[in-house]
Amino acid sequence: MKVSTFSGFTQEKIEFILNGFEFSEKGAELAKIFDLLPLWKYVPRSALTGRPPIPRLNILKLFILKAVLNISQNKQLRDFVKGSEELWRLCGWVGSNDIPSEPTLSRVFKDFANMGVPEMIHTDLIKNIFKGKIIGHISRDATAVLAREKPVKKVKVKKVPGKRGRPKKGTPPQPKTPTRIERQVSQELDEMVSELPVACDTGYKINSQGNPSYWRGYKLHADWSDEGIPVSYLVTSASMHDSQASIPLTIMSSKRTQYLYELMDAGYDVVQIQTMSERHNHAPIIKPNNRRSKVKRVLESYRARRYRIRSVAERGFGALKDDFRIEGSRFRGDAKVKAHIGFAMVVLTMRKIFQYENKFSNILENLKKTS
Repeated sequence: MKVSTFSGFTQEKIEFILNGFEFSEKGAELAKIFDLLPLWKYVPRSALTGRPPIPRLNILKLFILKAVLNISQNKQLRDFVKGSEELWRLCGWVGSNDIPSEPTLSRVFKDFANMGVPEMIHTDLIKNIFKGKIIGHISRDATAVLAREKPVKKVKVKKVPGKRGRPKKGTPPQPKTPTRIERQVSQELDEMVSELPVACDTGYKINSQGNPSYWRGYKLHADWSDEGIPVSYLVTSASMHDSQASIPLTIMSSKRTQYLYELMDAGYDVVQIQTMSERHNHAPIIKPNNRRSKVKRVLESYRARRYRIRSVAERGFGALKDDFRIEGSRFRGDAKVKAHIGFAMVVLTMRKIFQYENKFSNILENLKKTS
């Protein structure tokens, strides 16, 4: 199947379901996404006995539709889909009354979130589209994700006071507890991710004017390709520093793709981050952090030119907040918030593939074969 005939092929394949109705713009985009993604692989099989459950594949398509339409509430989604024959037929239902109720949608979404379904779809999608390709630059950054829930109170650990006065001569110094970044150098990926805090709390960042901005919720860390495709991402507590997610992201992106440069701002200027990047055969370009440096450091001219490409991360976060409302999420809990972001990542990745259709022409054919 050639890319030039892809849209026409999808139109002919779905046309008999819609009784000859012409696709709308959103309907055509949904038909392409459903036709390419093998969503059936990520849906759990139902039991052979008892009452037949509501098709989980149809509900999974409905959640992808929710990200495409930029809808934040299940009630609004259900009312919108029930009023459009094109949409509920694309999701696989015979009639509008077959669409499940809001409690059912919430319960199934929680199951998908606990199983990590959106993350699995995105991971397999990234591995397929970049298979046999080399990415020039990976741009790494983090952004605030506001949440509508109470922050978790932190438990203060009381420090045991030591013995006053100078220690006796010959007394060995007490060993220092290694920091999280120092421990990550010798840890496996699963162990690193399990140590990252994920509870809702309060965070702050210094904005471009030099003033601190506070928010309540979470923080999204992501790696972006040159085309603006999210390669890997992590959702952590808002108070966690950006640098603590850098090494896990390096390992995650290295397992999924092949790339040359890693572009990071001054918040990632840590020796361990640079060492792990070089260990995975990447060239880190990190803006120097001169807060504690007596001698001002600057990037070399050739590195500074490449560093300008890092703005793709800011544009990617802007698209997630404007087109998918990851900040206006009504979900509570890190698992649901991460699932909401995961569906947005899947749709954003597919839109980038359609945008660079000539570059990913062979990828479209491979996705079609696997679906």
